[in-house]
Amino acid sequence: MKEMSYFSERPRFGKAHPYDIGRPLFWWKGHYDIHFLNKLYERTASEFTGFYNYHFEYYKRHSDTGDEREFYEHVRDIVEDGLRKLLANDERESKVRHFRVLKSKKQLRKFISFLKAIDKWNEGGSKDEIIAKQESEILDLVKKVAELKKELKVIKQRDTEDYINIPKGHLLTVADLMIKMQQQKTADNKELVFSIHSSVWVKMLCRYFRHDDEPISAETLRRYFPANRQDMGSKYAEVPTKYKLFNIVLAKKRS
Repeated sequence: MKEMSYFSERPRFGKAHPYDIGRPLFWWKGHYDIHFLNKLYERTASEFTGFYNYHFEYYKRHSDTGDEREFYEHVRDIVEDGLRKLLANDERESKVRHFRVLKSKKQLRKFISFLKAIDKWNEGGSKDEIIAKQESEILDLVKKVAELKKELKVIKQRDTEDYINIPKGHLLTVADLMIKMQQQKTADNKELVFSIHSSVWVKMLCRYFRHDDEPISAETLRRYFPANRQDMGSKYAEVPTKYKLFNIVLAKKRS
């Protein structure tokens, strides 16, 4: 694979993206790593994610595999090599040069920390660090499992194997009553019962009711519970009149 397949190169003519590497005219492509670092020095920490992703998207479009691990390792190697070179060639006798090197080292160390934060493959740590990280993750998972077990225990305590039975032929009668319940308003003009998704009514019927002691299919009921009764669409239907046996009426006010 060509080395320049890793990073987006500045176009020779036309407008360049701020993250493109290189120069407008001729530049030696063998120094693409130096140009990558030069562009990195110009970035703020808040741009690291966008800078990395911009070149990774370019790499995916121009490489044979688009494998992020390969791209990640290549970027990490360039940055770590750049830091080692700065450490080796720091000319402390020159105040200007030394200040520039200090600034560059600080930037590369920040970016290395960023790379470690997005490391999906435990590439950046020692064996002990990797083991410690894995043990920490395992401990977190063990705690999470324990929490989920507690939640499941509470749910099971609240749950019941019993159900409400609907006589044969009256499933849609009960469905109609639930639909009518959704249409009721309180004295202060609020919905008596409200749900964002109408499917919750179907789930409730299927879970806690039986029709002639048989489980209820969601497909049987779904077409009667549209999200918007004002615009039901062709997929939904009204409960047939013959099943509308009951009305819900407002009780007389009591003294």
